[in-house]
Amino acid sequence: MEEVDLNKFLGKYRDTKVDFYRFPGNYGDSLIWHGTKILLNELNIRENYVEINSSKINNVLFIDGGGNFVDYYSNVRDFLNKKHDLYKEIVILPHTIFGDKQINTLNNLSGDITVFCRERVTFDFVKQNFLKGNVYLWHDCAFYNDFPKSQDGKGVLNAFRKDKESILDRIPNTNNDLSYNGYATKPLEEIINSLNQYEEINTDRLHVAICAALLGKKVNLFPNSYYKNKAVFDYSLRNFPNISFRRSVDK
Repeated sequence: MEEVDLNKFLGKYRDTKVDFYRFPGNYGDSLIWHGTKILLNELNIRENYVEINSSKINNVLFIDGGGNFVDYYSNVRDFLNKKHDLYKEIVILPHTIFGDKQINTLNNLSGDITVFCRERVTFDFVKQNFLKGNVYLWHDCAFYNDFPKSQDGKGVLNAFRKDKESILDRIPNTNNDLSYNGYATKPLEEIINSLNQYEEINTDRLHVAICAALLGKKVNLFPNSYYKNKAVFDYSLRNFPNISFRRSVDK
């Protein structure tokens, strides 16, 4: 079994309380958090937010989904390393994961561990190397959001990142990195209103692309510095008629 519906899996936690780790993130990550909240509220799962120095409140820990459990960042890895023997059950919500340090962290955990991977490249990597837990494939929690489609908007928005995940030699002259201008639990109205001003979106920000696709915009998604964007496109976005994956940006 590879794909496991996250909603059905989390049904066993219905009407319970869990500890929940939401690592620092950008505005794009807020799309994940809001989608996750929709799912948890539907199941009446109430979360107690914990930080790396927090005490355990509940026996079950959820790690919010995203792309933090990779070599580029250390928040999830540091948190799990410190809490490696604290929880009876840990559920890592749909994530991109790569790197030996992450596998070592997973294999050092005690308790009942379940890892959801948001694309097939991560699933194959974790399935092969994680020795004692459950590994499933399911879509990024951002897809639990549902937005009204907008046919309004004019022109093209360039929304490219300028950090270590960028592979561009030169950022387009007109660029608005929407994900940079926010935080991981920020309300979504600002990013939605910004995207709705345009007809077409060019971006290497995965969650700008997902948000724009959900809004019905024409979207061109470009690669980031590792496989994440292409892998999520292949698993989750390919069937959206309004989004394409592009290899390079026209200068």
